[in-house]
Formats: sequence, C-alpha cells, structure tokens
Amino acid sequence: MAVKEPTLEEVEKSVCELLQNEPVCTLATLAADGYPSTAAMHFAPDGLIIYMHTFVYTRKLAHIRRDPRVSYSVHYDPPGGYDERTESRSIQVQGRGYVVTDPEEIARAVDVSMRKSRHEAQDTLLNNVKPPEAQGQQVLLRVEAVQALWADFRVRLLWRQMLEFGSDGRSLTGMQPYDTVIGRRTK
Repeated sequence: MAVKEPTLEEVEKSVCELLQNEPVCTLATLAADGYPSTAAMHFAPDGLIIYMHTFVYTRKLAHIRRDPRVSYSVHYDPPGGYDERTESRSIQVQGRGYVVTDPEEIARAVDVSMRKSRHEAQDTLLNNVKPPEAQGQQVLLRVEAVQALWADFRVRLLWRQMLEFGSDGRSLTGMQPYDTVIGRRTK
C-alpha cells in the first residue's frame, strides 16, 4: 500500500510543532577564520522564525554581527530510542541571524520565550533585555530560515525533503525530495 506523503502545509505544521515542543537547538555560526562554531541554545519559535537569548560578550553574537549566515538543527528523539525510530523527526536549517533591535519585536520575542519555557517564565532574566543601543548586557537573536532539510520518519524511514522558505523566513514556499536534490538514485 502506498504511503500518502504530506502536503507542504502539513509539513509546515509538523515543523512548527517540532519547534514548539523541543527545548534546545544546536546553533552554528561562522568564526572569522571560517570555521563553524556551535552552541546548544534554548530557543522559542514564532511560527517558523526562532528567537534565542544571549549575552553581548558571546562569540556567537560576535560571529553573527560579522557574518549573519547561521545554521541550526532540532531533533525529536523518541524515548524508546532505536525501537521507536519511526517517530523520529528533525530539521537542519540554513538561515540568517539578526540581533533584534526593535522594542516591539523584543517584547514579542520575550513573550514567545516566556510562553514556551516554564524556566524562563520563572526567571527574571528576559525582563532585562534592551535594544543594543541601550548598552544592556543581553540581546535577542532572530533566525530566519532560507532552506532546510526536514526528516520525518513517521512518513517512512529516511523520508527527507529539502524545504524552501519565503524571503522573510515566515512560510514554506516549496519542497523537493532530498534524494532528487542530491542526485541519488531512487527505485
């Protein structure tokens, strides 16, 4: 029996659910010498856009200010591990990272962060985020996706799609099978 593949709208909904449910992503930035640098980060999604909180003295912030190209990955690993691998899903995103400077967007990012995470809602840390020109010690980062590899083994094992995003990273505009994109033969 043939498996019904999800539509673009269904994939977007699944991606948003993964981003909402998983607490940590791995963020990769580019150092001045060209080497990638990674950091485990708590994040909060606003649809397909994600926000992260960091301090002004971090290397990730210095990297993003120098070169906004970033990547992040999020993975759901079922509690049963390998035996439940057909529930696994992940996204690997290439995008652009920005320092949030608009006070209204800062308030929005703080709000989505507090709604997603109980520990951030109980902490006063996010209450002190200011626009960078106010010379605070903390900043919020926004990551807008450009393209991504989406793997959803609920569809079938090794079901992967390359996703394309709109110019502002807020919507999916297309998807192609990963095997087609990389030129892998299929049966």
